[in-house]
Amino acid sequence: MIKILVINTVRFKLNGISAVIKNYYRAMDKENIKMDFLAIDDPSEEYQFFFEENNLNCFVLYKKNIVDYFKGIIKLCRQEKYDIVHIHGNSANMAIELLAVTFGGVKVKITHSHNTATMHPCMHKMLWPLFVKLCTVRLACGEDAGKWLYRERKFTVLNNGIETNKYLFSDSVRSITRKELGVKENEILLGHIGNFIEQKNHTFLIDIFSEVHRTNPEFKLLLISDGMLMPTIKDKVHSLELDDAVVFLGKTMNVQNYLSAMDLFLLPSLHEGLPLVLVEAQASGLTCVVSDTVAREADLTETSWYLPISTVEPWSKVIRDKNYLGKNRNERSKQNIERIKEKGYDIEQNANLLHQIYIDSCEER
Repeated sequence: MIKILVINTVRFKLNGISAVIKNYYRAMDKENIKMDFLAIDDPSEEYQFFFEENNLNCFVLYKKNIVDYFKGIIKLCRQEKYDIVHIHGNSANMAIELLAVTFGGVKVKITHSHNTATMHPCMHKMLWPLFVKLCTVRLACGEDAGKWLYRERKFTVLNNGIETNKYLFSDSVRSITRKELGVKENEILLGHIGNFIEQKNHTFLIDIFSEVHRTNPEFKLLLISDGMLMPTIKDKVHSLELDDAVVFLGKTMNVQNYLSAMDLFLLPSLHEGLPLVLVEAQASGLTCVVSDTVAREADLTETSWYLPISTVEPWSKVIRDKNYLGKNRNERSKQNIERIKEKGYDIEQNANLLHQIYIDSCEER
């Protein structure tokens, strides 16, 4: 039996990294493998249910007290005698966890890169030499995320796989969901999914929408998720008198329903690795308009627009031109799902690969 501790360096809630961790666990063959989880803060209600439903150990060590957090990891690893620790994060700041598990006696230390930039560049630069020295297996969600974190060192790309058929477009779901949202048949629903944090660039997104809505009020905007900047964005929407045109949905476990309801997906992030939500949107048959800072490899179906985030004009032009309308969503969604599978983004394929990585890394040690 291989004992594995999975560390999530962001909070377990409805976000990309947490979804990746959950998806891999659900799809993986768990014979001869026991997985525990470590959270840096209390998991959200959805993830508490996930851990309880699957009878999983989730140890909570609060990272805001970094000394106690560090000591807690050492103690846990010594106590449980893990064969592998798999750390998911965005930067060389994972060196903190790597050093702790090393002191805890763990031999196989896997790091998993999920982004192409960090909000803490100074710390990233300072910790990078220690980071590369301590990790024994290097994984990344895509080529860009791997090259950014590991530089010239070898790494393995483990695609952010999804349950592809779950995101198949549905006409009936679209009608029901749009009715629930108060979106009329003739209205065009733009959509965005992402936590209200600086990286997701909601301020720029609202600027884009304001410009579009000013010339054509048939457009509406759906914002899914929450976060500390949500009140600021709500204030901006109110100041621009867009309250009736912007829907703040909050968190949802049924993202696929809202993707079916959308007409166009927008992702103007300041930086991304290979965002899971972009794979999901493409599976639903949506055209995606994304910032040119997002990895090009994320355009799995060759149906996305990459635009600069220096000005709103190119974004508003693409949106107003409406070239994304009138396509057969049912057929497009089916075709996109086949392309996504062909390019290795089906969760079962990637869960099998991760399972083999776990086995091989233990045998090599």
